[in-house]
Amino acid sequence: MMKAATYSPAPATDESTQFVSAASLRLRSDWFIKMRWGAAAGVAALTLLAGEVAHIPLPREPILATAAVLILLNVVYAVRNRRVAPAVIAHELRVVKVQMLIDLLLLTVLINLSGGLENPFSFIYVVHVLIASLLFKGRDVYQVALFSAVLFSFDILGEHFGLLPHNHLQGGGVLTHAPLYMAVSLASFWLVLFGCAYVGASIMRHNRTIKNELVARQRQLVAADKAKLDFFRFVSHEVKTPVVTAQSAVEAVLGVAGGEMSAKAAETLRRAVRRLNQALEIVKDLSDLTRTRMSADRDVAEVNLSRLVGKLLAEQGELIAEKGLVQTTALPPEDLVMQANETMIEKIFDNLISNAVRYDIPGGALRVSLLDLGDSVRLSVADEGIGVAPEDRDRIFDEFYRTPAAKEMSALGTGLGLSIVKRFTEQLGGSLQLDSTPGTGSTFTVTLPKS
Repeated sequence: MMKAATYSPAPATDESTQFVSAASLRLRSDWFIKMRWGAAAGVAALTLLAGEVAHIPLPREPILATAAVLILLNVVYAVRNRRVAPAVIAHELRVVKVQMLIDLLLLTVLINLSGGLENPFSFIYVVHVLIASLLFKGRDVYQVALFSAVLFSFDILGEHFGLLPHNHLQGGGVLTHAPLYMAVSLASFWLVLFGCAYVGASIMRHNRTIKNELVARQRQLVAADKAKLDFFRFVSHEVKTPVVTAQSAVEAVLGVAGGEMSAKAAETLRRAVRRLNQALEIVKDLSDLTRTRMSADRDVAEVNLSRLVGKLLAEQGELIAEKGLVQTTALPPEDLVMQANETMIEKIFDNLISNAVRYDIPGGALRVSLLDLGDSVRLSVADEGIGVAPEDRDRIFDEFYRTPAAKEMSALGTGLGLSIVKRFTEQLGGSLQLDSTPGTGSTFTVTLPKS
């Protein structure tokens, strides 16, 4: 099965070049809000358990008041996120940074109220630094790490020198109050904190570098794609008129003096007409290719698919009769109608039917079926022609590619028809399937939504 692939990358906007967008950062902000509810509930539960179960003397009221402040602020954050849509990433970063700094202040208050250096939960500062490294760029990450280290150090030193009250945890040893122990603990704390900041910032810096490279390459692809389409437009516009003029002139000469020419001269002119017809097909296909930028929801009209299939088969009638093809057509009992861009639908159907006729073997079967699937329609075109080799199945949808078997069977053909089919099918929200066996034929199936 072969699905239509995306044709061209979407343009890279300024916001898309950021490692996070305003919208994705808002999602993370909402996640922080959920974490704060759990943190506030955990503080309240641990405080009650410490007093009632473990009989650890803690200042319950100040701790619960701090948790209440956290809850109140979290309500403000939640309301703000609901009422203010994410728009500018710089503004969202500032808001998240302010929230994180307030969280660190409240965390320091809780650490002070619950033992300071004796509290085993001081490692939570590290969690904040790791989260900051996922959100901010290098300098901002180190600012959060510095702010955390300064707050914790101020609390420990403030308690030691009597600037802040110390709430002793029951069972806390004398060692935790020794200057050497405090110095080693703070040094270890600073080392771990900034080590985490460095590791996190380095990983994210590497990821941002990869993202920047991808964005740069995407922009190059978009520019190359635009240049290619501009060239196609120029060629289709500038070449069509001289080709048609030359074709008309040669046909006029054949019509007026063809009978008086030698057989060799007349055949040379007829061969020139065939080549000019091929050139005209290329120009028309190039013109169609430049329409791959058209929007599928523009010029939407009611398209009678049953009549369209009949018209396209009638246009191929002369070649069908010349090759002696056995034609089988299966259409719904009533006309099948859909709302779509008529030009795109006609190009899809025309290319599939004309290809089947062109590459079918003399006397082979040509089967065209149209099926109503309710919400979608399905066109299937089958032949008993040259088929498609496995190694060519991906490439036949590339621009200008023709399989060796196709070139051997017919010198005519541009290699653009299936590329147009694939791209128009994709833009209409449909899918394209190929079933083929070399030497026995191919079946192309297009499924399209009705609206």
